[in-house]
Amino acid sequence: MDWVKPKHRTGRSNQGDPGNSDNQTAMQWLEKLCVDNVAMLQSSLPVEPKQGQHKPSDFPIHQYLQAMLWGVGKWDVAKPAHREFLNDLVDAFGAEPFGYVLSKSSRKSKRDNQPLGVPDEIRSQQVAQAAKIGKWITQQLPKSSYDPYVALTATGWLYALPEVGRDVPPTLWLEVLQSTLTQVDRAWEQGPSDGLFPWVIWACEVPLALAKQMSHLGGKDRIVSETLNRLALLIEQTAEEPQALLAFGAQDLRAFVASLIRSRWAADSVGARKWYPPQRRALAKFQSILLHLTDANGLAMLDQTEASRHDPEFWNSLMKLSKGHKKIQLAAAVALPDQVGKEQGFKPAKLRKNKTNDARLPKPSHYWEKNQIVSMRRSWRKSDCQLAVDFSRDAIWLDLCDESGQRIFSGEWDVALEYRGKPVNIDVAWNEVCWFSDDDVDYLELECDLEGNCTVYRQLMLMREEGMVYMADSVLGNPEDSKSDWKSISTWTLDASVSFHPQAKSNEGRIERIFHDDQNDEDRTQPVALLLPLSLPEWRRGTTQGSLQGSQGKVVLEARTTRTRLLSAMLVAVGQKSRNPIYTWRPLSVAQNLQKVSDDIAQGCRVQIGNDQWVFYRSLAPCSRRTLMGLHLSMEFYAGRFLSDDGTYEPLVEVSPE
Repeated sequence: MDWVKPKHRTGRSNQGDPGNSDNQTAMQWLEKLCVDNVAMLQSSLPVEPKQGQHKPSDFPIHQYLQAMLWGVGKWDVAKPAHREFLNDLVDAFGAEPFGYVLSKSSRKSKRDNQPLGVPDEIRSQQVAQAAKIGKWITQQLPKSSYDPYVALTATGWLYALPEVGRDVPPTLWLEVLQSTLTQVDRAWEQGPSDGLFPWVIWACEVPLALAKQMSHLGGKDRIVSETLNRLALLIEQTAEEPQALLAFGAQDLRAFVASLIRSRWAADSVGARKWYPPQRRALAKFQSILLHLTDANGLAMLDQTEASRHDPEFWNSLMKLSKGHKKIQLAAAVALPDQVGKEQGFKPAKLRKNKTNDARLPKPSHYWEKNQIVSMRRSWRKSDCQLAVDFSRDAIWLDLCDESGQRIFSGEWDVALEYRGKPVNIDVAWNEVCWFSDDDVDYLELECDLEGNCTVYRQLMLMREEGMVYMADSVLGNPEDSKSDWKSISTWTLDASVSFHPQAKSNEGRIERIFHDDQNDEDRTQPVALLLPLSLPEWRRGTTQGSLQGSQGKVVLEARTTRTRLLSAMLVAVGQKSRNPIYTWRPLSVAQNLQKVSDDIAQGCRVQIGNDQWVFYRSLAPCSRRTLMGLHLSMEFYAGRFLSDDGTYEPLVEVSPE
């Protein structure tokens, strides 16, 4: 895509170069704009508007700068220290530059829509900081332009120009602009081959940010209109096929959408056209994806908790852009912190109590098959037992939230195997075997085939009504092996805010969180999850099949067998059930042809918490008709709820062989 010169400059350009009057690169546009007078470029920067001339559609500069931090995470880059330059830029031009609080009392005019004034001392510091960061940008762009921190800092520098552009040395001004436009040309020529983010910054946001600063450019200028058309197409295509944004745990998703929001602001400031319905629908799809991968505290999932931040302004801005799509707006109001919903005129607390809203909301769970990411939740109204899983890499990432929306597990959910005392290398990708979702459960089953050794199956099931999660690893070795000795070690990474406490005499354990009791002014612990290792006996005494322990911020479940097949299962109860003092579990006898089968053929278990009971069954050998507790099953997996009123079972999920 070529950089197209403004129409009102066409006549002047034709006189100098009639053969190249239609299309120009970004650098050619700059050269013709500057000619021999660099000061001309600086003089085109917006000046402080006179009374009555302020554009009500634009935002103050510090709002653009604060928005540069939306979606910024801990990217895996060569130089993470580059983030400090982005933070320094925001500190210099944000709402509190160098500690000075911008408020209405500091405005140069009494009109609310006039720019904020800062003392000369603060302004001189801003000029010095802009010059320092500008020099750094020119050094980094040739080699690190696709470092997200570098791209964001360069864009933020452009947004800050009206504050200091006339005071920055002209040669530095031009040097930064030349380096920036070189990257714009590169983005237009190569396309998003290196990923959508930060390509969208160079190809779309930077041109619009620059147009915002050039007082002679308007919304109908071809530079603006062509960029806006490119951005509109990108939004529609990416919302339809979001695979590129969901790679690596969707680490670029928020930053990408934040760039779309800032680009829209810049386009509005020059009077560009609004988004048409297809673009608004696409933005609503982005909002839906974001909500699925966001916890109740507004933090991005599939990432370390401390690496994310909640920005209410981000959600409010996105909701305004996709306004009109009632379902997703309502979902955001009930799923996010109250501040977001209230800003849009909702009453979140009241909405969460109304169960009839469930029928008006989108489906609470979603599976992105191409990216191997799954989002599970009980409902949009309930924050507990929300799950996000990324199995696109060897080590699966699992996030699990408690009833307050805070993480319990956050990090790798791994499995290690030992055969006859020697480690078995697991370097094979996980493949989905079964995905099922209805009003009762979300169920995911994965397979990892270690050719020549064994096959590992991994199960994950959210029980929607109960607020419980069933997780299991099954190891199926060679059935002809007469001297098997398998050991599986399943590990879950605990969030930094919780700790695991095993019981002294029994095999279960609890996860507890420390909270501050304001009434007694002391720190106390509260159970947030109950862990029941269903593959182990209830009592520790005489247990030889394995153990459930905590180790260095992880929960470790070990299971052992001298047979060819092994099952290691755990049930996690969250919310009120995690604090219920009445609970137990028992292995069940499984029979086939009136004979009890061994635990390498099939296993069953009964679980009770309070007055509620459930049954779980897993076949490890080829399926055949078997019985347990009056159930006649010919399937691979069964989970059912026991109905005490009539003594029958209500199936939650039944997985049959293909």
